[in-house]
Parts: sequence; structure tokens; C-alpha cells
Amino acid sequence: MKRLSDFVIKQSNNLLENKQHAILYAVVLSMLPFTSWLSVALVALLTLRKGARPGFEVLLPAIVFHSVPLMLMVPLDSVFINTVITYIPCYLAAIVLRNAMNWQAVFGVLFLQVVIACSLVQILIPNFIMEQFSQFQNILAQHDEYMQLMTLSTDGLKSFNLAQLFFGIQIFSVIMFTVISLMCARSVQARIFMPGGFREEFLAFRSGRLSFLVLATVSLTAYYEFPLAINLLPFILSYFVLSGFSLVYRIVDRKRQLKIVVLLFLFILMKPVFMLLALIVFGSLDSLFNFRLYLPKRVREST
Repeated sequence: MKRLSDFVIKQSNNLLENKQHAILYAVVLSMLPFTSWLSVALVALLTLRKGARPGFEVLLPAIVFHSVPLMLMVPLDSVFINTVITYIPCYLAAIVLRNAMNWQAVFGVLFLQVVIACSLVQILIPNFIMEQFSQFQNILAQHDEYMQLMTLSTDGLKSFNLAQLFFGIQIFSVIMFTVISLMCARSVQARIFMPGGFREEFLAFRSGRLSFLVLATVSLTAYYEFPLAINLLPFILSYFVLSGFSLVYRIVDRKRQLKIVVLLFLFILMKPVFMLLALIVFGSLDSLFNFRLYLPKRVREST
């Protein structure tokens, strides 16, 4: 594993020094199956280290060659949408992270992109969400066991609300793809130029009072079945899950951090509703009171 890590760091450093090779790698990875996220991460790495213009010089050919195979399989409008949501959110987030050096700002710009995207869909193609959810239900109807599971887990929820939530989960999956690619790029950058910096950024991550106000507003309007709020809910909740996870990780003693992280993931797999709700509560309370200020000195120094 260490050899693989050293190889990745060495290759990444070489790509940062050679723009032509970086473009070649980004283009090849953009066309291969299941590797487009590496192409996105490479664009993000160039943007984080060199700036918006060098990052764009790698982004543009990657976008073009990513689109070519898709044109043979799907309509042009689908190609455009797929390409945009694959590359642009991460590129913009990398610019923000380079300038602000702040992950809260990154999630802020991602949130704005989600609001704009969902609003455009609600205004321009209002029937799209219900139509795609109907198609999803038709697919599930062919498999009785999955249809029964969905019926039991969503008992009492209106079809309209389920459709809006389903669309929100799709948007969240796009953002998760973006965040993973950006985190990989940031981790590599930190390993090369600032060892330990990425870990410190993660430990310092917390939601603020403004984000708590957004959570309260979105939750309240979603309760009253406002479509846009339901679309935004998965993204907002995941933000506070990450904030709560960061808090727990910071509290734990250094020697036990890896074990605690593994245990947390196991608990999330076994009791997902309870654990995710607990992390959301921790993240929400931390946004109001900043528990990090009240941690024992030993814990603050260990992190």
C-alpha cells in the first residue's frame, strides 16, 4: 500500500510539472470506463496547485474527449448534462478551495450550484421529476422483492414527495462524486507540498450558525412539502453528517482514531438511521456551540 501511495504521489508531482502529460492523462482517463473521477481529480489537482487558467487548459480537452464516446450512445442533450455535472462542479469547487482555503466555502458554492440546478429543473421542466420517478417505479415493478421493500420503507409518503426526494438523492450523488474527487486531489496536494495539511483541514471542518439556519429553513419548508426544499434536503443533511463525523473524529484520542473510524462505519452500516441521525444532531449542536473550544487541552493538542 505504501508503494502504491508513493507511486501516486510521484506521478502526480510529475504531472504538475508537465502540462502536456497532464492533459494526456486527463483525456485518457476521461474516456475509460469507471475512471472519469480520476480525470476530474487530476483537473482539480492542477487547479488547486496552478490556478483556474492552467486547470481550465486541462479541463477543456478532458471535457471534449469525455463527450465523444457518449455521443455514440445517448442524445446530445444528455451528453451535455452528463459532461457538465461530471466536471464543472469540481472545477469551480477547486477554484474556491484554492482561494478561500476553506471547506465550508466549498460546500457553500456546491450548495449554490444545487439550488440553481434544482430551481431550473422545477421551473423549466416541472414534469421531469415525476416522469423519471414513474420510470423508476416501472423498473422496480418487474422485481417484486424490491417493490415490496420500497413500499414498506416509504409507507405513508406521497408519491409526489418521494419523487422530489428521489431527485434530491440523485443530485446528492453527483455532489458526493465531486467531493470525493476534490478530496483525492487535495490529499495528494497536501502529501506533496504540506504533509498533514489535509488531515488538519478535515479536523477543523464544522458547520456554522448560518448553515444551521439553512438546515432549519429547508427542513421546515420540506415539512410543508415545498418541492425545492425536498430536493435540497439530502445535501443539507449530508453536510451535517460530515460535520458530526469530524467532531467525533477530533474528540477521539490519537492512538484510537483509526479503530473508532472503523467502528463508526460499522455502526452506520448496522444502524444507519440511528447513527446518521446522531451525527446530524452532533453536527447541528456543534454549529451552535463549537464544542471544540471546550475539549480538554490534551485532546486539542493530539489533533
